[in-house]
Formats: sequence, C-alpha cells, structure tokens
Amino acid sequence: MKQAACGRAIRQFYKTTTLHGFKYLCSKYYSDRVGWLVCCCASACCAGVLCAVLWARFLQVPALLTLKELRFYHSSVRMPQVAVCPAAEIVANAFLEQANVSISGKERLPPILGRVLRRKPATTEQLELLETILMEDNITLTQFLFKYTPTCRDIIRNCRWQTATIPCVELFSKEITQWGVCCIMRPKKIQIRPTSITKLEITRRLHLGMQCSNDSFLNGCEFYTKYEGEEWVEPESLTPGMNYIAQLTFVSVLDSDPDKLVDAKCSKRHSRSRCLLRCTEYFCGCSDPLRSKLPDEDPLVPSTLCTVTQLNCLRSFVDISKCQCLPPCKKISTYMALETSPISKLKYTHDNIYRGINATKGVSLNIRLRISGSRIFSVNPTETWITLLSSLGGVFNMFLGVGLFSALEFLFLIIVKLPIAIKRNNELEQPPITRH
Repeated sequence: MKQAACGRAIRQFYKTTTLHGFKYLCSKYYSDRVGWLVCCCASACCAGVLCAVLWARFLQVPALLTLKELRFYHSSVRMPQVAVCPAAEIVANAFLEQANVSISGKERLPPILGRVLRRKPATTEQLELLETILMEDNITLTQFLFKYTPTCRDIIRNCRWQTATIPCVELFSKEITQWGVCCIMRPKKIQIRPTSITKLEITRRLHLGMQCSNDSFLNGCEFYTKYEGEEWVEPESLTPGMNYIAQLTFVSVLDSDPDKLVDAKCSKRHSRSRCLLRCTEYFCGCSDPLRSKLPDEDPLVPSTLCTVTQLNCLRSFVDISKCQCLPPCKKISTYMALETSPISKLKYTHDNIYRGINATKGVSLNIRLRISGSRIFSVNPTETWITLLSSLGGVFNMFLGVGLFSALEFLFLIIVKLPIAIKRNNELEQPPITRH
C-alpha cells in the first residue's frame, strides 16, 4: 500500500512537472513511455557530457592577460629595495685586525667567508675552520657579520633621490640578507613629498656616492635590487674608482584571483624560493642564519639557527616534489643594463654626490628605473563560480528543462507530497477502534 501511495504521488508529479518529456513517462501507451524514456536518457547523457567539459575547463582556470597603461599608474610606481653589501674580504680583514688568529687562519679566512657569503659550496674542513675561529671568539656567524661589517654611514656617504639630497642614515640600515649583512634601502623610507613636476616624470633616480675601501685594503662592494615577488637576485660587483649607471625596467604579472575555491594556484604570502628555503630548513632541522625576515612572516621554525658546518645541508638539493610550494600571485622580473666609466673623468665636476669621496677608492652608483620601458600585466580569470553556475544552468535547462522552479517542484515532492501520501496510507491501514 505504501508503494502504491508513493507511486500515485510520483505519477502526479510527472503529469504536473515542467521537466522536458517526463509527463509522458506515465502515458497509457507503452510506445510513448519507451520513446520518451529513451529521449530523456539521451538528453541526460548529453547534459552530463557538457557539464563534464565545463567542469574540466573551470579546473584549468583560463584567464585573460591584460596590459595596464603605466601612464595612469606611474605616480605610484616605486623603486625596488636597494642593498649595498661590503665584500667578504672587508668583513674578514676587520675581524683579523682585532682578533688573534694563526697565520694559516688569517690566510684562509677571507676566501672561506667569501664562499659562505656568496653561497658557494665549501668543504667540511673549510667550514670547520670557520666555526672554530667563531667559537674561539664566542660569537655566532650572524653576530660576527653584524659586529665587523662597516656601518652604512662609513660605506654610503652621499644620497640623492630624484633631484633632492637626502641624509643617507635616514635611508639605509644594516640588515641580514642571504648575501650577509648589507645596507638596505626600502622604498617606504623615502618620505619626500613629490612635486607636480616629479609626478609626471617617467624615470625614478637614486644616486649614491660610496666608499667601500679604506686606506689598508682596496676592495669594492656588491649591490642588488629586489622587488617583492622576485624569485632570486644575484648581486653585482662594484669596482673602486668607477662610476656606474644602472638602467632598470621591470615586468609585473599580478593574479587578480588568488583565492580559488577549487585549486589554489598561487601564494599571496611567500615566493616560491622562500617556500623552498623553509622546506629545506625543516629537512635540516635548523634555520638559515643568512636570511632576511619579512615583516609579515611567522617566527622562524625551527627556531634553532644552523651552525656553520650545517650550511652544506642548507645548500644541498632537496626533493622539490615533497615541498608543495606554490608560485607567488605577484611575479616580477627585473632587467638591468649596467654602464661603467672611471670617476677620474669627473674630477672637475661640482656635483655634491662626489663630495668627500676618493677618486681611486670611491664608487658612484646611479640607479634609474625606466617606467616607460616597464610593463604591468593583470591576470583576470574568465571562468568563475558565477559563470560556471550560469553555464551549468543553461545546459540543464536546454536538455532537461531543469530550472529553479523545477528544483522547487522536486523538493516539494520529496519534503511534502511523499510524506503526506505515506501518512494518509498509514491512517487507512489502521483498524477502527471498537467500544463496548
């Protein structure tokens, strides 16, 4: 009896539903029922195939790459982070002037420290020698670099942003990086209010007058520029007595939809190289002492810094497939053209950038960011949840007539009609109560 009541409710649903062809499934003619059943199955198969195609295309995350006109954004374009790093020989010689080291250690310390700071492979014997020297001075590698690296005031003498002279101590500060302790200038440190003329300029200029060498040693510096989102940068060497002009252009690609609900394709917080470094640190069980800490980065995990002898583990190859690192949502590539000329040819100039700098030991670095040659791209997804739902709704409506009202009819059948039919059937089956 229950099955008969449910059957009557379902047949009534077939007669009144808006679904394509379903009302003919309860026809009194057998051929009509079979024919429309075949048609409904074929329509359902076509709808399933098209839905699978739409879902596969949605998982591929197709996007449209658009180029932004920098003439509308050039006023907000900033200089990259600029870092000036003294040579490893300068740090080693500053240490040797104050410490008591054997003759063999004095000869081997500068090249060993140079290999460590330049992230080149070193033998276990070389690293053990460097660690022994640090242990005798009761100091770690990070403390050693901060203590014996010259101050930014001694290295960078004169600074000029665009056409305004700025005190260098307000721009540069000592920070630990992957290349040792360097003098870092971050774009946010430039607090000069731009004038109406500078807002229209298509070139950002930072001119530095430096002197990395002292009277005892003639060594140069290294510098690099880095935007947030760049994967890896290599420092460029600066020879004393030379004038350098660095022409920079960049290409930025920004993913406008980082929060993908199906499959995350990029990371908003860290670059891929940063993620690989953290994965290597987990593998080695200690944190790299030569790493810069980002402002929004979590505390170092593991919290123990690696010793000098453990640096080979950090520089070794780790299986990338185990790290599960995503590329960054913002990718920037910088291209630099470096021009050089002797400072001696500029000895008759009256430019204040060369004030107090020895022509044979000083370095002039003019960094120019060419906005006109730079590009900013935006990745806009063409398939979102809204477009997917609209496409699926169109497919089901075309082949089966399934829409919002059809879904309401089906829910009404399941929630209301079938329970009522079952309840009425139970009331009819109960025997009447007789009283004596």
